[in-house]
Formats: sequence, structure tokens, C-alpha cells
Amino acid sequence: MSASSHQPEVEDGIEVVPLTAAFCNVASALHAEGFEDQDCWSADEMIALLDVPGAFGFLAFAPGNEAENRLDIPLGFIQMQAVLDEAEINTIVVAKEARKRGVARKLLSATFDRLRETGVRRVLLEVADDNALAIALYRDCGFAEIGRRKRYYRRKSGREVDALVMERDFGACVLGWGD
Repeated sequence: MSASSHQPEVEDGIEVVPLTAAFCNVASALHAEGFEDQDCWSADEMIALLDVPGAFGFLAFAPGNEAENRLDIPLGFIQMQAVLDEAEINTIVVAKEARKRGVARKLLSATFDRLRETGVRRVLLEVADDNALAIALYRDCGFAEIGRRKRYYRRKSGREVDALVMERDFGACVLGWGD
């Protein structure tokens, strides 16, 4: 799988696979593209994060076509960590040319499915308060703002941006019903 600047057709063709060390170079390139005004994670840092107990992730891509000599196109990834019944999204990134095409929703859906299987009841994330598209997506996916971290992100320009702390509660009761 290699990065490509060609516009992917992703509406119906989004595949999601577990994020493994083999894909961390691709994920690192996506992270650098998605967070170009912040410090980004190297492939080695991502591998180290995946080695932490409870950590996992998913990679979304548009499948290539061997007959047409088209390679798989990486679209985005999510990396997170779960501890007991709580999880935190460490990062989620979608390639610029694939935004607003369902990639983040597909990544979140795969993540929520896995979290439900492991008994996680609550998911947290932090998002820059100037990232209106991401905030709208998270709200639409059931997240609510529960706090704010003042001047949490520092852009390469030196500008400081607040982080919104958001939470999604899966609402599972003790007997396993819910959501």
C-alpha cells in the first residue's frame, strides 16, 4: 500500500483493516498530512503506541485493481487505547482528498464495534476547538463536550488552540443491554 495524490473514489469502496506495524509508515505519512501544523508521530512512535496494552487501531483504504494496475490508496486511520471499560481515541486522521466521504465514520464504526465486544462503556477524545468539521462529525456520532483544555495544542506558527474534551457513552447496562 503506498500513498497517492490521485483522488480516490471512496463512497462505496472503503475497506478497513487492523492497524499493524506493517502499516505504520503509511499511517505516519497520513498523520503528517493531516496534522501538518503540529508535530506528528513517526512510524516507530506509532509502533510503540500499538505495543501498549489495550492499544489498537484501524486503517481505511480504497482497494486497488490489479487489472487496471491501480494500487491500494490509504484514506485514513484511527489509533486508540482501551483500559478496563474506558477508551481514548489518541488520533484519527483522514487524507485531505478523502474527507467528507465517509472514511472517518467507517473508522469510528469499526472502532465502536470492537469496543463493544471488549466491554468498553465510555470513549473519550480531544479535538482542537477550531476543527469545526471534526467536532460536527463527533457530535453526529454521539459524542458530547465534557470539558476544555486551554491552549492545549500549539501550532507550528506558535498559535495556541484549546482542545475540547468529548465523550461518548455506550449506555450499556449491567446486564449487557443498551445502545
